[in-house]
Amino acid sequence: MTADEAPEGVDLWRVWSVVRWLAPLIVGFALLAAGAAYYLAASSTDLYKASARVRVIDPNSDAVFNGVQIRVDPKRDVETQIQLLSSVAVEDKVNEQLGEDVDQVSSVTFSGVGQTDLIQITVVSPSPEVAAEAANTYAAVYVTQRKEQLRSSFVARSEELLVKVRELETQIKDVDARLANNRLPALEADTLRAQRAALVAQQTDLRSLSTQFEVEAASRSGNVEVANEAVVPTEPFEPTPVRDAALAGILALIFAAGVALLIDRLDNKIHSPEDIEEMAVDVPVIGTIPTNRDAHKRHRRELVALDSVDAEAYRALRTNIRFSAIGQKRTRILVTSAIPGEGKTTVVGNLAVVLAQSGLKVVIVSADLRKPQLEEIFGLSMPAEGLTGVLLGDTALVDVLLPIPLPSVDRAYLVPSGQSPQNPAELLGSERMSTVLDRIESAGADFILLDTPPVLPVADALAMAQMVDGVIVLAKVGSTTKPQLTEVLDRLAQVNAPIIGIVLNEVSESRRYGPYRGRYGRYGRYGYGRYSRYTKYEKYAKDSKSSKG
Repeated sequence: MTADEAPEGVDLWRVWSVVRWLAPLIVGFALLAAGAAYYLAASSTDLYKASARVRVIDPNSDAVFNGVQIRVDPKRDVETQIQLLSSVAVEDKVNEQLGEDVDQVSSVTFSGVGQTDLIQITVVSPSPEVAAEAANTYAAVYVTQRKEQLRSSFVARSEELLVKVRELETQIKDVDARLANNRLPALEADTLRAQRAALVAQQTDLRSLSTQFEVEAASRSGNVEVANEAVVPTEPFEPTPVRDAALAGILALIFAAGVALLIDRLDNKIHSPEDIEEMAVDVPVIGTIPTNRDAHKRHRRELVALDSVDAEAYRALRTNIRFSAIGQKRTRILVTSAIPGEGKTTVVGNLAVVLAQSGLKVVIVSADLRKPQLEEIFGLSMPAEGLTGVLLGDTALVDVLLPIPLPSVDRAYLVPSGQSPQNPAELLGSERMSTVLDRIESAGADFILLDTPPVLPVADALAMAQMVDGVIVLAKVGSTTKPQLTEVLDRLAQVNAPIIGIVLNEVSESRRYGPYRGRYGRYGRYGYGRYSRYTKYEKYAKDSKSSKG
C-alpha cells in the first residue's frame, strides 16, 4: 500500500516529513540518552549472579511405612516451599552463617523452574565467591531446617500416641483392680474381661503406631534436597553498558519521535500549502513567497531585487492573478490577512513592481489608515495629505498621487494613506472611496492594489471588500493559525467578497515538511519560491492555448 492509499486520518508523508525535519533533534536526544546510559552502566559496580537448586520431594516417596501418608498437591507444595524459603527464620539462619559477608549480598530471589519440582535460589553480589556461598548456604540451611521440622512433627505425633498409651494403661489397671474382687457376678466379670482385652488391643495398636512415627522421624529427608550447588561465576551479569545504551537509545528515539508527532499534531499553525488543503477550504493557494533572508538580517521591510530568485515568486503570483481574470474583470485587488505582521505591505509592494515591470500601469492605494508602511518600503516621506484627505474632500486625488521611483520601472504610483482618522472603517466603506477607485481605474490603471489592515482586529478590509474585483488573503508560515485563516475566509464570504486565493508568505526551503513534500510533484518543488503545481487557472490557460494552437 502506497502513502496515497493510506487510511483516512493517517498521513504517512506527513509523519515521515515531520520526523525527517526534526531528525537532528530526535537523533541527538537518542544519542544523549544512549551516552548517559552507557556512562552510568560503565561506572556501576560489577554484579555477579550464582544459583543453587533444591528439589521438592513427594513426602510419601521416602516413607518407611505405607500407612503413614501425607496428602499433597505438587504445584501447591512447590509454592509453599518457596514461601518457606523466603521466611525470616531461614534468612536469619543464613545471615548468621554468612557473618560479615551478608553485607555483600545485593539481592536474593526464589522461583520455580518451569513445570518441575525444582526451586532456584539466585543470589546477586559484587563478590562472585559470596554469591555462590550465599546460594549454597540458603539451600543447605533450608534442607536442614525442613528435615528438622519434619522430624519434630513425627516425634510430636509419636509422643501424643504415647500419652494415649499411658492413659490406656491406667484404664487397664482400673479394670484389673475390679477383676481382683472375687465377689463379682460372673456376668460382670466377663464384661470387664472383654473391656480389658479391647483396651489392651488399642494400647498395642497405638504403641505400634508411635514406634512407626519414631522410625519415620529418623528416616524422613524433610521433603527437600539439594539438586545443584551454585558454582562461583567467572563473569559479571551486570552492568551491560552496550546493551543498556542500545536500549536507552531505542526508547529515547521512539519517545522523541512520538513527542515530535504530538507537537505537530497540536500545532495548528500553517506551514505549507498542504496544511491549507487539509482545511478543506474552497479557496486555492495562488502563490508562495519565500523568506527574504537579506531583509530579515537587516530587520526591515524592503523590495526584492528584480533579478533575484525571490522575484520569481512574485512573477508566479502575477501570472496566477492574471490567469484568474480570464473571463472576468480583475483590476481592483485588495490584499489583507488575519492578523498584523503577516507581510501584506511587503507583498503588495513587490507585486506592484513585477506588475509594472511587465508593462502594466499599477496604482497602489495605502488603505491601511491605522498603521501605514508603504511609504517606508518605497523610500518616500509621508506627505501631509493622502487618501484620508481625498476621502474627506480636503484635497484632490491628482495632488496626492505619487510616482514610485524604481529602476527600469516608471509605471507604478502610490496613493499614500495620509493622516490617521478617528473612523477609518467608515471612511473606507463610504461611497467616496468607491468613487476614488472609479477615478483611478478610469484614468487608465491596469491594476489597483489596496493594502488594507488585517481582518480579525478591525473591519476596514471588510468595508471595502465589495468595491474590489478580487481579494487576496495572506497567510504567514509559522504565524497564521488554521482557525484564524478559516475565520477570515468566513467573514469575507459573509460580505460576498470575491476571493481570488491565498498567498503563503515566508516559505523557507528548509522549513519543516516543505519544500519537498514526499516525492517530487506531490506539492511541487518550491524552487525560487514558486508554487509550481498547476492551479485551476494555469491549467485552464494551458488547455485554452493548446486548443487554439
